[in-house]
Amino acid sequence: MPHSPVSEEKLVGFPARCLSLRQKLRVSKPELAHWLGVGRSYVTVMEKGRQAPSRPVFQLIEKLEAAANLKQLAMHMPQPDTTAATELAGLPPAAIEALDRLVQPEEKPAPAKAVEQPVKGEKNAFALRVAALREKMGVTRPKLAQRLGVSRQYVTKIENGAHASLPVIKLIEKLEAEIQNRAADHTAVPAPDHAASSAATAAPTVADPVGVAPSFSMPAAPVAGTPRLTALPVLTIPAARDLTVPAQAAFASTEHLAFSVSDPDAFAMRLSGDAMLPQHHDGELAVLYPNSMPHTGDRVIARLSDSLGGDVLFRIYSTADHGHSIVLSSLNPLYPPVTLSPEEIVWIYPVASTVRQMLL
Repeated sequence: MPHSPVSEEKLVGFPARCLSLRQKLRVSKPELAHWLGVGRSYVTVMEKGRQAPSRPVFQLIEKLEAAANLKQLAMHMPQPDTTAATELAGLPPAAIEALDRLVQPEEKPAPAKAVEQPVKGEKNAFALRVAALREKMGVTRPKLAQRLGVSRQYVTKIENGAHASLPVIKLIEKLEAEIQNRAADHTAVPAPDHAASSAATAAPTVADPVGVAPSFSMPAAPVAGTPRLTALPVLTIPAARDLTVPAQAAFASTEHLAFSVSDPDAFAMRLSGDAMLPQHHDGELAVLYPNSMPHTGDRVIARLSDSLGGDVLFRIYSTADHGHSIVLSSLNPLYPPVTLSPEEIVWIYPVASTVRQMLL
């Protein structure tokens, strides 16, 4: 019995999706054709939009897309990935191997200069750095894993010498910088900040609410400048949709709170939604640094273009296509990664810190 054709609505953007999937998996047209059970020319005409796929081919490509998204999302999940098994069922072994490569760091070429090989069982320098960082922070492996957005087993493997993904390396570097900055703050004798003290005196309502204790849940993004106590405007998500430049935040806010920041244009946002569960919850405050560029692994808040609905998203930042595309990933597996062009984003700012307010 012949299969019913795929509806035109589902085929919108399918050629680009097919090409993007093949590039993401780093496979050739013949390889993808072999998985789909079609000829190489079939894949070529699909990617050029000259031929609609049959329903079985369309369903298999959708299955590959879902599995690839789950594999990439697993790198940022605090618990081991258990949701991808269903998506992998029925896929060819070669396709499963390609999907597994998505979560493996690319091997870097060995340096031209000969170096002394470590003895068997000796930990590499990065493993020792991670162990030392955890000791300085005074946290367990599960706690460090939660800060990094990975599983406890992942931290154990890193400390035993396994390679870490680029987002995890960036977060480790941020935590190390945060520890160094704290140590410097304890040893340095700061000069009196008359501007900050006068601002705090003139506007007592910007201090933390009585009975509320802030707890920082992520490291600060690096920004040049001396931290100053500043009354930051606090925006809601709806108010942020109308924001076009950081200077407008002061006029769009309904409250102010005091933060120590080094970005003169910094402002705060009150988070809502479940896209970043389990690490971030409704009501948390995020401090944004508009004058900083986001880097892979950073938490960011992005305002999408009106053509995409103008949504404001709190996500994890990375790039694709050699930096030509921006990928916004969620910690919640219910939200797949979103790939965007720079033109589809009105603004995107790194989150310097988040504050979770808890009743004492």
